[in-house]
Amino acid sequence: MIKYLGHASIYIQTSKTSIVTDPWFSKKGAYESTWFQFPDNTDINFDWIDGLDYVCISHEHEDHCDIEFLKKLNPSTKIVTADFINKRYVDLLDDNLENEIIEVEDRTTLELGDIKYTPMIQVPMGQEDSAMIFEMDDEVIVNFNDMKPSQKDLDWIKKRYDVTYLLKQYSGASWYPLVYDYDDDKIKELSKDKRLFKYQVILDVINELNPKFYIPFAGPPCFLQDNTYHINFLEENTFPNEVDIYNFFKENHPKVSEKFIVLTPGDSVNGEWKHNLQHECFTDKQNYLKKYKERRRDILKEASNRIEKVDYSLLKKSIKYFYPLMRSALRLCENIGGSVLFNISGDYEEKIIVDFVNKKVKLLSDDKYFYEFDIKGKWLNHILEKRMTWEEFFLTLNFKARRKPDMYNEHLMAFLKLADPVSYEEYENFHFDKLEDEMFDLEFEGKDYKCQRYCPHAKGDMSKGKIVDGKIVCPTHNWKFNLPDGQCDTNKSKLKIEEV
Repeated sequence: MIKYLGHASIYIQTSKTSIVTDPWFSKKGAYESTWFQFPDNTDINFDWIDGLDYVCISHEHEDHCDIEFLKKLNPSTKIVTADFINKRYVDLLDDNLENEIIEVEDRTTLELGDIKYTPMIQVPMGQEDSAMIFEMDDEVIVNFNDMKPSQKDLDWIKKRYDVTYLLKQYSGASWYPLVYDYDDDKIKELSKDKRLFKYQVILDVINELNPKFYIPFAGPPCFLQDNTYHINFLEENTFPNEVDIYNFFKENHPKVSEKFIVLTPGDSVNGEWKHNLQHECFTDKQNYLKKYKERRRDILKEASNRIEKVDYSLLKKSIKYFYPLMRSALRLCENIGGSVLFNISGDYEEKIIVDFVNKKVKLLSDDKYFYEFDIKGKWLNHILEKRMTWEEFFLTLNFKARRKPDMYNEHLMAFLKLADPVSYEEYENFHFDKLEDEMFDLEFEGKDYKCQRYCPHAKGDMSKGKIVDGKIVCPTHNWKFNLPDGQCDTNKSKLKIEEV
């Protein structure tokens, strides 16, 4: 039996074994109460918790690893996760739990009672994630959660498994384009493009693995804070829900839509199932979220007061924070190639420049910069005090950003999101020293070329990309490179292409 528990969590039960994956049940939501479960799953029946055998966790994000819930477990329940290089979140579990923690190597199978568990590790930009494959009797569950599988990953699975249930994220977990200084029409256009790309990825994975069923998974959060509440109702935003994707596939890919199982928290799949399309969260979202927000009123108030206000300069703290990181990431800083401005507001206003080229942190004078963040001092201080990571903060959507030129800077995002010397070393080894010389054959407009196989962004396999309107499109993140010069549409990146 499979029971859907909400977001990226399922309960698997056989005659001998019970497993929960990626729990997120806290009434406080996640990321300082800026994300909440949608639909609300905090009142489902937890009568299984005392007898639970295992909790399998894919990665460290709060919406997949609910420490508050894990502390309620019976000490006999074992925590299972992939054997990641970075032990940051395993250390967090060790510090907070008495439970045994089992780390399993990539693509190594461990028997959990009568269920076989196999993790598949992904390391994009040093942010480790893992898929979870469960084998039981004649059924196989492939749970990709947030992971973006490569073609090699899919080929590996196809050779070994007949997939019964495919579980994969279909909704965004991104601050782009919502926080950027674009007009409403451009945000709508860019959001629609991201949504359609997500849907295309789902279609491609379904076509590759040919599962018996697909369960829309790791769906959107909802936003209950006053300043982000409107995002829930934006047309064509980057956070579609289960009914949105089901209706899209029913209209555009009807045969594939027959594989869909649309569930809400507490629904079970045990040989039989039916779509749960009439839940109030789908049919009357306005009223549902109004009542939801009222239920969380005290929590929202407490969250707004939890992060201390700052009525002093953050320059010294910024110097102390950034200097060691820049010294440990010289090559990465070189590739960032410029300065970033932090426009700090709140009880103390100032403008701080982080110069990655010259390794300086100072107040703005006549400096040139290519990127701006508008951020409240209390949030920046929260990060500088290491109470929150940059990625966690970005997911709150509590900031505005501008970039000139308007191009994605992979290396800046890596620097901020990783913020750790060990992770910087992993990133640099992977992105700067590996795979650059591997080429594949490409034909375009009657001419033969040798083309760099792996995308300079997150190493997507360009040999699996499509050529659309004179551009080769990366299958991982939809980056487009002009043919035949290889220049990227998104930023200054360039794909190596040589005419034969």
